[in-house]
Amino acid sequence: MVAAAIKLAGGPTSVAALCGIHRQSVYEWIKEWRVERLIDALKLAEASGIPIEKLAGEPIHPLRPLKKNRSARSSKPEDR
Repeated sequence: MVAAAIKLAGGPTSVAALCGIHRQSVYEWIKEWRVERLIDALKLAEASGIPIEKLAGEPIHPLRPLKKNRSARSSKPEDR
């Protein structure tokens, strides 16, 4: 989604100028599929029309069930 937003905003050179960063940083966003700094994500969202939620933040990974620690459950509390 970041690559599409950059294309809609005029390309890497235009986005770099808009955000005041090096063009290589824009290519890093494309590689990582996210915009690191919030202010840059806001500028890109406004320029491209793509919601900021699609540009910033960590990718969502499926949750894995927690492994149960059976040894802790099997121990009995001591009587006092």
